[in-house]
Amino acid sequence: MRKRTTIRILSFLSAGVIAAGALAVTAQRRARSLELYARANTQHAFDELVTSVSELSTALEKSIYVTDPALESALCTQMFGRAVTAQMAMGSLPYSSQELEQTAGFLSRVGDYACTLARTVGANGGYSEEELHNLTELADTANVMAMNLQDMQSRLMAGRLTMDEVYTTAAAVQAQEDTAPLAGTAFQSMEAEFPELPTLIYDGPFSESMTSPIPVCLDGMPEADEETAKQTAARFLGAGEKNVTPLGECGGDIPCWCFGAYLAGGEYSVYVTKQGGMVMSVLSSRLPGQARLSAEEARAIAAGFMEQVGFSDMEESYHRIEGGILTVNFEYEQEGVLCYPDLVKVGVALDNGAIMSYDAKGYLSAHQVRELSAPVISEEDALATASPALSVRSVRLAVIPSEGGEEKLCYELTGRSAEGRRYLLYVNAATGAQERILILLEDETGTLTL
Repeated sequence: MRKRTTIRILSFLSAGVIAAGALAVTAQRRARSLELYARANTQHAFDELVTSVSELSTALEKSIYVTDPALESALCTQMFGRAVTAQMAMGSLPYSSQELEQTAGFLSRVGDYACTLARTVGANGGYSEEELHNLTELADTANVMAMNLQDMQSRLMAGRLTMDEVYTTAAAVQAQEDTAPLAGTAFQSMEAEFPELPTLIYDGPFSESMTSPIPVCLDGMPEADEETAKQTAARFLGAGEKNVTPLGECGGDIPCWCFGAYLAGGEYSVYVTKQGGMVMSVLSSRLPGQARLSAEEARAIAAGFMEQVGFSDMEESYHRIEGGILTVNFEYEQEGVLCYPDLVKVGVALDNGAIMSYDAKGYLSAHQVRELSAPVISEEDALATASPALSVRSVRLAVIPSEGGEEKLCYELTGRSAEGRRYLLYVNAATGAQERILILLEDETGTLTL
């Protein structure tokens, strides 16, 4: 009896130990899941902060070179939205408002100032000299902040900086381990170097005194069946039909027939519109090797390809190099007017000159022979609207899409600031209103617009 009782007790104890172990493992897994969830949320908030501050910096910089009250008001609204988004992202980071007092105060002040200017700039007919000075100072500060945050983001991605979290900090203190510097330390450095802000005098709490959904080009064209679309895809690739495999239908704004093609240059995906049977896009899955072609050689290949596939009256605008591929933008030109909505993009591999990508969705969505009315205002009138801070180098007519999807004939003024930065200012050729301003970022990889 004693032996049997002992065995039972040992069995119960063993079962208890196993159950306790199982609960401990479950609790550990749950804690790990919560830790991963918290880290993901923190990283997302930080990325959102970087993006918002960068866009705020861009909007502030643009505002310096705008003289049209309507566009000034639109940019102020954009500034306010980016500042609010950045503040919300900061609220999700594991830092107190005291730790980031300068950063939080700057974002609050900029947001409120932008909101006030958005209400008054129209009635006042534009910025005053003092307001323009304030915006210049704020733009400089936002630019420094954006660069610091982008540097922190790069260091985080490279593992040279660790995002502060309660469990991470506590564990490091307990173990006294050598770890990567914490992001909080980088934030404190940024706070310590925060420049003095201008005194903003305004009525506020912080006062101190491009695709159309309807494919125009395809309108009225007959439907293409799958076999006809397959033949079109094969001709476009310069391949035999036996190398093209039907993959079914694709939905979206422009329904297409989808095909896969296996060529010497790799695997291609081809999309041919059901209406009209036009090739909308092509994409190769091959990863280019070491670059052997110059940008000029690749651009010449792209231009030759455009001629080969039947495009005429297209003008190259900008190009960009990424991942060993040079992508060129081509826009339709009608009577000397550049039509930006009619966009075709061609990607060329820099290792062997093969066509890696082709995207004509913008062209198919918007292209048409337009009835271009004569400008109401003169080129001299358009030039007169430009800020004195911009040195205008060239002027031409261009059709641009509006935010609402309409098209507007504008004068495109290409100018440079005193620092050498290029800008594109679009002045409505009918009303003289400034419609849009873009910043051109140029380096050895090409051009980006902000």
